[in-house]
Amino acid sequence: MSNTRNVSQETGQYTRHSILRYEKIFGADFTSTGGLAVVKELCASLELRPGMRVLDVGSGLGGTAFYMAKTYGVEVLGVDLSEQMIEITNDRVKERETQGIRFVLDDVCTMPLEEQSFDLVWSRDCFLHIPNKDVLLKKLYSLTKPGGHILVTDYARRKGQVSEEFERYFTKSGYHLLDLEAYGALFEQAGYVDVEASDRTKRFVELLHQEMELLQSERERFLADFPAEDLDYLLRRWADKVGYCGEGSMVFAQIHGRRA
Repeated sequence: MSNTRNVSQETGQYTRHSILRYEKIFGADFTSTGGLAVVKELCASLELRPGMRVLDVGSGLGGTAFYMAKTYGVEVLGVDLSEQMIEITNDRVKERETQGIRFVLDDVCTMPLEEQSFDLVWSRDCFLHIPNKDVLLKKLYSLTKPGGHILVTDYARRKGQVSEEFERYFTKSGYHLLDLEAYGALFEQAGYVDVEASDRTKRFVELLHQEMELLQSERERFLADFPAEDLDYLLRRWADKVGYCGEGSMVFAQIHGRRA
């Protein structure tokens, strides 16, 4: 897990500059497509209650943790392998004097955590960096309380052959993608039951279009902080994702399961 994130850092995906640049398109405190809107949608499908413990794997800029703690009164442990992400989120925790949230720089597969200690394991668009997803999911299962849930969104690929262009895209990005069926099977093999692996590509494409429109409508605000090359890069990368989804090569996955 650590090595995969190092690769991402080397390509510039998680430098401080690129993190804050992504935040411009995803919204304050977020580095995942849909930002707060998607977090609200997903949380509404869960029965979160005060005092519950949540593990946020790949916590990014902490948007999920800030929202969950404030809205539902849960306690959130955010874990990420990006030093820059953790530095930024911890600064924001201090500035806002936020209660019930903690962010740590660590590898969730190897860090010492009490087994069966979380009511919800959550991750957004993070597992794509991880080749040994089976090892990760077994560890997460051990951390889930009986009756607890796991909810993950992530990039995936269609079953069978994908376009050469999409193959180059995710290989160059250092992503490790599964098809939806294989993804769901890994959750079941880890021990989770009632696993639902859903294709959310249509919603993903809607969000990509919204984000591109936002960038274009707020062009001047973006350019006040970042160069035009950054704007062009984001718009081009988002348009590529729309194309990969349109041809059927790229799939956006949402997987939910629980521990019996």
